[in-house]
Amino acid sequence: MGNLIPLVDLVRHPELSYFHEEHWIVGSMLSFLTMILCVLIEKSYIQGPTTTSTLTPRLKAYVGIYAAFWTLIVISSLIWNIVRQKQDALQVGLNQARTIYQKDLVYYRWATEHGMVFVPITDKTQPNPYLLDLPAYEGTTSTGTPLTMVNPEYMIRQVYEMQTPASGILGHITSLNPIRAKNAADPWEEKALQEFEKGVNEVCSVEEIKGEPYLRLMRPLITERGCLKCHARQGYRLNSIRGGISVSVPMSLLFSLNRKDIFMFSLAHGSLWILGLLGIFLESYRINQSILERDQAEARTKSIIDNMLDGLITMHADGIIESVNSATCRMFGYTSGELISKDIDILIEFPSAQEWNGMQLNEPDFDIRDAAKPQNELTGKRADGSTFPLAISLSEMALGSNQLLIATVRDITEEKIRKTEALRAGQLAAIGELAAGVAHEINNPINGIINYSQLLLDDFEFDEQSDPVHKDIMSRIIKEGERIAIIVRNLLSFARQRDEFIDGIHIHDIIKDSLSLLMHQFQKDGIQINVNVPSSLPTLKGNPQQLQQVLVNLLTNACYALNQKFPGRASEKRLEIASSVVHQEGRDFIRTTVTDWGTGIAQDVINHIFDTLFTTKPPGKGTGLGLSISKGLVRDHHGHLTLTSTPGNPTVATMDLPVSKNSDKEEEGNGKA
Repeated sequence: MGNLIPLVDLVRHPELSYFHEEHWIVGSMLSFLTMILCVLIEKSYIQGPTTTSTLTPRLKAYVGIYAAFWTLIVISSLIWNIVRQKQDALQVGLNQARTIYQKDLVYYRWATEHGMVFVPITDKTQPNPYLLDLPAYEGTTSTGTPLTMVNPEYMIRQVYEMQTPASGILGHITSLNPIRAKNAADPWEEKALQEFEKGVNEVCSVEEIKGEPYLRLMRPLITERGCLKCHARQGYRLNSIRGGISVSVPMSLLFSLNRKDIFMFSLAHGSLWILGLLGIFLESYRINQSILERDQAEARTKSIIDNMLDGLITMHADGIIESVNSATCRMFGYTSGELISKDIDILIEFPSAQEWNGMQLNEPDFDIRDAAKPQNELTGKRADGSTFPLAISLSEMALGSNQLLIATVRDITEEKIRKTEALRAGQLAAIGELAAGVAHEINNPINGIINYSQLLLDDFEFDEQSDPVHKDIMSRIIKEGERIAIIVRNLLSFARQRDEFIDGIHIHDIIKDSLSLLMHQFQKDGIQINVNVPSSLPTLKGNPQQLQQVLVNLLTNACYALNQKFPGRASEKRLEIASSVVHQEGRDFIRTTVTDWGTGIAQDVINHIFDTLFTTKPPGKGTGLGLSISKGLVRDHHGHLTLTSTPGNPTVATMDLPVSKNSDKEEEGNGKA
């Protein structure tokens, strides 16, 4: 668009070159940006509509900076072109004025070299009154035509009078000391003449004359030998400055053309500016779409990583943590900010120096990849100081020039518990089989003892001379034998594995069978037992063996606590078992409590008492599984198992089991064992 005028002029005048360097630059930039914009538009059409969204604050800032920078470039280019156009217009006027000056100077020298010129006297050319004192200032031709002398100044004045109406160009010879008054200098010319006295060779500027702009040019007029005929009496000497030639070229037409070019340049730059802004905004939205897609992909990846059950840690080869996922924070009890840039040993307890041949984590020859091999046992360290078994697997990833390690960590506490429970279950099964075998082996001899004792007792009953002491001994033998038979029967029932739930279970039967297994130990340790379990309590639905296992565990723990506090016999060495009906959660439960007056338990221990593998007993005397398994069994029966205690006070284990829907209530009664 900015090349329109030169293009039109080139068509009209192909022999002339109207294109300047800036035309080619502007045209090339417009073509290039138009091509880019077309490609972007075509690309957006091919890709189809994308999700519209606002620009991110950071991208908005960049767009603002680029738009401002582009605006600055366009404005700077426009200003440069406007200044260049004005300078070109002034240069054209100046060149025209210099050409006119050179022409006038040639006229002047030609007339001066010929020692004046004689022309016919006409209405326009009358004798010059300032030359009357010169000899032979008039003359006649051979035909009698009168002639008058014309000096160079008079000749140039007449030339300007002839060309001014047609071209508007003004000019004359002036001086600070003119012979002719009308040749006196105006204020601008006076300043120029004064500058000539200082050694200036040319003065030019744009001035207004009668309301119109003119480019005024003035150069000094040097006194030559022919000038002295008229001006020697004024004191001028050869080669001295006696005045100047003033030329005034009208600039209205040039300025008009210049304004048109400036308007076209402004229009071209405005179009270029809009085109550039469109390109910037289109590209910014494309970049914004790419950023959104990247952010969505990163968010999706982060969501997947954060929702992993296993912990994920990225770190450098030297063990410095770079990032962690949410599972890692939950597993170890830290925030991500507390772990970033920390050593991996804040989370993992590595093997001792002796086990690793003296290698430490901060030593240069330590390689964490060796420590993370599957055969190595590692321990995780939580923020609260607790530890847990840890499984870790490592993989390597190249990120640019950096080599990162990706560690997947998993808390294998439950896995170890399942292995331990499976091992214990196998041991219990083996013990159960052994107990069943032993019970069968014992059951037959016991039945024989009871039968033979009964025969002897019958003989004593018919023998009137028999000793009463012998009768009493035989009765005791039969009674003890029957008690052994009951214990064997209960042992067989406890060892028999049953997974099914049955209805109509009485809690006092479960308590009675449990006590029968432990009564001998209680009597041996001197523990007094008080049982308050009404026989009329509602029935339960469940697995008798599992409920008996829970009660046996609770009674065994109570026995251990009493023996810890009272190593020998004492009147306070007692425990109490009580059952009653409570209403909670919108239904009836049978609450069974086991209370012992042992050592009591501290609150920090109570908080972990049901944790797997947690035990207060010395090594070899407790596995840390009893209460954990018991709580799980009660939970399987839709019940609750709790423990309340403080040091020095009784410990109460409470088991709540839901009443069977088919239970028939009976009259309350009390029973003791």
